[in-house]
Amino acid sequence: MVLTRRNLIQLAGAGMAPWSVIRGWAASDFWNSKDPDSWTQEEIAKLLKKSPWAKEISGERVVTKKNTTSADPTMTYPYPGSRSRNNPLGVPGGNSKPPKSNSSKTLTEYKGTIIWESAKVIRDAEKAPLPDGFDGQYVLSITGIPLSKSSSRNALDNLRQASMLQVKGRDPLEAAGVQQNKDNGAIYYFGFAREGLAIARDDKDLAFMTRMGKVVFTAKFNPKDMVYRGELAL
Repeated sequence: MVLTRRNLIQLAGAGMAPWSVIRGWAASDFWNSKDPDSWTQEEIAKLLKKSPWAKEISGERVVTKKNTTSADPTMTYPYPGSRSRNNPLGVPGGNSKPPKSNSSKTLTEYKGTIIWESAKVIRDAEKAPLPDGFDGQYVLSITGIPLSKSSSRNALDNLRQASMLQVKGRDPLEAAGVQQNKDNGAIYYFGFAREGLAIARDDKDLAFMTRMGKVVFTAKFNPKDMVYRGELAL
């Protein structure tokens, strides 16, 4: 059975791929010891879920909503009284009270997976080319999080401007382009010009960052682990 990339990620997340193996990827990097044609679905799921090229990301958003207590329809809420010597502040008479206001908070959690798509090891696992328009770029994808409310050009451009790739000690590189998967609106591809950020195997704290409203999503990669067949795979 041929599984799609999204199904393979879900397979790993559901526990069908052995997590003891996933956690031990550093000691058993099958991608360097086995030919791609012999990789199992569980091994591919591992590559696409938790490996040097794939990270889990999460974020939380808290929305505060103000609510007003419904007024009693049988009550009359008076207007402020007129000022006088006995009532200098114009306080209304009577015992009636205006409606009370309160607020409630809603917590929304987001969980997804970020994959370094342009790495040759990922392309060998997926056995499919990258989307058009990403020549000469590092390409990363995020699956599972609705980063934009629409797929309009303006919405994706706003997302592009909020997405950065950075090596510690150097200026961040803004994304050159963002595409949304047409078949699945929850997959976003981010392209970064390779000439704008040279990355070496001994670089540390390589990080990707994007945001959805006020929610920031960050993933860190370690280039020294991103080696495939003896070469840095980005």
